[in-house]
Amino acid sequence: MKRLFSLLLLTAAALSGCARNKPADSPSQGLMTIEGALANRYVLAEKPASVVARLRIATHAPDAQRTGPVNVVLVVDTSGSMDGQPITDARAATLAMVDALADGDHLAVVAFGSRVEVLLPATELDAGNRKTARTSVEAMKAEGTTDLAGGLRAGIEQAHKYLDPHGVNRIVLVGDGVPNDENPIRPLAQQAAAQAIPITVLGLGPDYNETLMGAVAQLSGGQFHYVRESAEVATFFKGEVLRLKQVYARNASVDVMPGPGVRIESVVGQTTTATGNGGVHIALGDISRADTRDLVVRVTTDAHREGASVELFDAVLTFDDAWGEGARVERRLFLGAKSTASPGDLAKGRNADVEDTAASMQAAATTVQAIELARNGDNESARTVLAQAAAQADTDAVNNASPKLRSSARKMRDLSNALPPPAPMVPMPVSAAKPRFSPPKGPMPSAVREAHDEAMQRLQ
Repeated sequence: MKRLFSLLLLTAAALSGCARNKPADSPSQGLMTIEGALANRYVLAEKPASVVARLRIATHAPDAQRTGPVNVVLVVDTSGSMDGQPITDARAATLAMVDALADGDHLAVVAFGSRVEVLLPATELDAGNRKTARTSVEAMKAEGTTDLAGGLRAGIEQAHKYLDPHGVNRIVLVGDGVPNDENPIRPLAQQAAAQAIPITVLGLGPDYNETLMGAVAQLSGGQFHYVRESAEVATFFKGEVLRLKQVYARNASVDVMPGPGVRIESVVGQTTTATGNGGVHIALGDISRADTRDLVVRVTTDAHREGASVELFDAVLTFDDAWGEGARVERRLFLGAKSTASPGDLAKGRNADVEDTAASMQAAATTVQAIELARNGDNESARTVLAQAAAQADTDAVNNASPKLRSSARKMRDLSNALPPPAPMVPMPVSAAKPRFSPPKGPMPSAVREAHDEAMQRLQ
């Protein structure tokens, strides 16, 4: 969906309590758009209907860079599981970030193994402390267990020291994502999001927990990426700094509010928050130059008489203007359909491009769901959802003559074959409602990590 450097959109920094709404009158505000399209502009009359819509958020911006400083905290896994190439890659990533940031930018470096160590407290970079930072990073060793929660807590604390509500603030987490205790991790990601500190996540090593690392990125408003080759690491982080300097909209989000008799079933592959009256809120994070973000919204509507206009939903894109005065800006969109009893209307009302987007996004969401099931040891359910989704993708591919969807079906079947053998069930009392599965032992196959990464890039 985006190029490599588009993978880590640099997320929101403006505190919503300080924001204000105003018309789009600064140069950058006119460069953000939201467009809507339906998979079919008609719904069948006299029956409840399912409707699929695509919302496309995009920038139309010149090649420019911010002049103000950025605030970055690197949180680096130095546990024993990172021994070998992973810790070498982590050092390279960290040093690339230190070198790419400019004097005047703010940087902190946190390392975590059995204990958390702040290698470089949050500071404004200059020639002197840049050298100190490099020395600290080069001394990092892989040892101990994985206190990921402690590392994230320390990262949030360091980010607050130079938190700029009108600037770009970011935590960059580098590691294998297999923590001592997984329970605090998602709440910490949500805490970071609430404080406008998104987390960019870079998965390294042969055994990182891709579903957990992906969840940290999504919940915080950041993005996830898996680096396959060590040679990509330094280039990736230099590109990340470039993205920091090209943020056009901070703290972007979309609110979808249904019309009468309409229910929002899902926003495919996205974490949503209920907003009352059946509406949902989707946090997008920061939007940088040349970025495009698609959201697929599935709704159902009550039956309407033939010829009736169906008010589906309003969508409101809001963001903090990163190039003007930091004001909160709105873009509003309404989507509606027409009720018809004519098969001809239904046939001519189709939008194959939207159908393809929706099917591709659904395949990506199913891939992530299946991998999480397998991570939890429920391989049977993982294979079942993949088989069902692959069959649907095949059907959609025929209906739309879409090679892309045929490829999606094939990839889901390949993923099913790549999943580890079924894990044994743990004995449970007869009264237990559901069987308990044992998580797989050892690393997931590389094909699983690559499938997860490809799916995440489609959803981000």
